[in-house]
Amino acid sequence: MKVSQWVVREHMRGVPDPARIYEKVEEELVVDLAEDEMLLETLYVSVDPYQQGLALDTRIGDHMGADSVMRVLEAGPRALFRPGDLVQGFGGWRTHVVDTGGPTRWDSTWHAENMPLVFPAYRLLDPAHYGDALPLHTALSVLGGPGMTAWGAMRKVLQVRPGDSVLISGASGAIGSVAGQLARLAGAGRVVATTRSAAKTEHLLGLGFDEVVVYNRDEPREEVRDRLRRALPKGVDRYLDTVGGALTDEVFGMLAIGARIAICAQFESQVGGDHVGPRLLPLLMRPQATVRGVFSLEWMEDPACWVDLEADLGNLVRTGAVVHEHTMHEGFDSIPAAYGSLFADGADKRGKVLVRL
Repeated sequence: MKVSQWVVREHMRGVPDPARIYEKVEEELVVDLAEDEMLLETLYVSVDPYQQGLALDTRIGDHMGADSVMRVLEAGPRALFRPGDLVQGFGGWRTHVVDTGGPTRWDSTWHAENMPLVFPAYRLLDPAHYGDALPLHTALSVLGGPGMTAWGAMRKVLQVRPGDSVLISGASGAIGSVAGQLARLAGAGRVVATTRSAAKTEHLLGLGFDEVVVYNRDEPREEVRDRLRRALPKGVDRYLDTVGGALTDEVFGMLAIGARIAICAQFESQVGGDHVGPRLLPLLMRPQATVRGVFSLEWMEDPACWVDLEADLGNLVRTGAVVHEHTMHEGFDSIPAAYGSLFADGADKRGKVLVRL
């Protein structure tokens, strides 16, 4: 059978150029499964900003790793799943996958030296959990890694209290848009979003944000500072950060007593190359602030967290209390362009970006 995959052909730092980084490879696959192996067909793949770092440590010629939803076509007698089963796992940008479905070690050091990533084993998807309100592809979004990140950051780390002033940076994406709605449901007094696209302001206000601060890293810092202070006159009690850089430098000067900060991503340094800023630690002392990094794998590896996510966030979506959104691209060949759209400011890109094969 003919199979296709997108492989890394160049290591490129900074804002990715998918046309340079990736190459499509087609080959004939002879299916000869071991007793514990499966042949899986990819139905949906995820594109995510963290893949910019992942690609830097992927060997030239190896396929691009990615979260995916797959259907089992064939299975050995000792395989984890049976033909017809739907599973979610780190299958990558491939039309078909031969794998045991066990944990996937990815020797990536872009985020921390000597700390390889280990993606969890494939998990069986229960069709009963999905339907009109939660289509199957939500296993990669609101009921997948992004939803787990937003839910874990807000419920387990930030623990928003009634009346809190909450700031969500990069709020129009799959994580920030859900996190802001969870803050509102927790009784936050004020929920403020930042976005790079002024065209997304009305959309974010419609999700329940009280104010939207448009931020571009090329703007004078004093203008960003003034905008933030007008939006959050009482300071910041809770901050979910996906941007970092100069924006976070300014936010750290606005922290209220007992503030909590969850660091989800640092786009400006990881992609934009902004590693210059004030020494921030003194800004944490007087407000007695707590800063914690969050990484979805810490909860995705715990089966109990999946049960809690589906019961809590899943129910909020089914009842309409939380709105989830997708930007769906079609076809295997569209994967690089879908990935590149993450780094553009298009107003038509909302929520989780996915590709349906």
